[in-house]
Amino acid sequence: MEHLQVITAKLLASSMGVSLITAERYLKDIKHEYEIKIVCLDHINRYFKISAKKT
Repeated sequence: MEHLQVITAKLLASSMGVSLITAERYLKDIKHEYEIKIVCLDHINRYFKISAKKT
């Protein structure tokens, strides 16, 4: 269920270690790429090609 967590720019900025402005740009790009209005953790993972598999 954590993949359905709504991601905010503030949360994205702190988790990725980027500025708030950069995080807002990432969210804008993801919304445009997937043609969505709300970004969830799953969208972030797919956009940045992050694998959820444990090694």
